[in-house]
Amino acid sequence: MSNNPYEINVDQEQCIVRLIVRGEVSKDIGKEIITKARRKAAETQCNILCDVRQAKVKTILIDWYYLPRELEIYQSTRAVKTAILITSGQQEEEYQFFETVTHNLGIGIKVFHQENDAISWLKKVDEKKN
Repeated sequence: MSNNPYEINVDQEQCIVRLIVRGEVSKDIGKEIITKARRKAAETQCNILCDVRQAKVKTILIDWYYLPRELEIYQSTRAVKTAILITSGQQEEEYQFFETVTHNLGIGIKVFHQENDAISWLKKVDEKKN
């Protein structure tokens, strides 16, 4: 995985960009990760499965609010759905808050505890935001 705290792979069979994030992630690294993953998703016309079960986001709560507003990539990739895979108790309030913020902006991001549930949601064509 080199020195990057993340890896991005495309599962062509399921048409999912698989993003795995590990370790501590700062706001700037988070922006880089999101931008690269969303670009790859737009390129491949796939959705994103973001596995952060081994990660810890090191940022303040207000950053979770401003991130989708500040990062232009969200506007140009609005059709891309992202399922965020977390473990129980893992910054759950922050991720739920981020889901609500992005939902209110019309961006399809949803938090899951089970990978199968996340993949099922990503594959639903008729359900872009919920």
